[in-house]
Amino acid sequence: MIDPDVPDGLFMVVGGRSGTTLRLDPFALVVTERADTSGLSLEQADIVRICDRPIAPAELGARLGIPLGAVTILLADLVDQGYIAIRSADRPAKRAASGFASPADDRRLLEKLRVGLINLPV
Repeated sequence: MIDPDVPDGLFMVVGGRSGTTLRLDPFALVVTERADTSGLSLEQADIVRICDRPIAPAELGARLGIPLGAVTILLADLVDQGYIAIRSADRPAKRAASGFASPADDRRLLEKLRVGLINLPV
């Protein structure tokens, strides 16, 4: 867990990085592929342990008390090292050629959000 009153804590967790090229589907599920956590940071080891059951990236961030942007950076490292996999109904998580999503990705995301909002119980 990160102490929100310590501004350098989050900087240390993500190794000073501010982004990644990993494009996360907000409806994706993160699952553990390799459970051995030796050599990982505390936050990375927590992610591997929590993901023994599929979990959404946003929920993972909420459980760890880490913003989604920082969670994405940690997930990118863990995907690259083979510790976790990110599963999506539409497509596997991938690295974008640039740091920006394509307009087609934005359209799909907006459509998913629209359908999700329509289906919310009142």
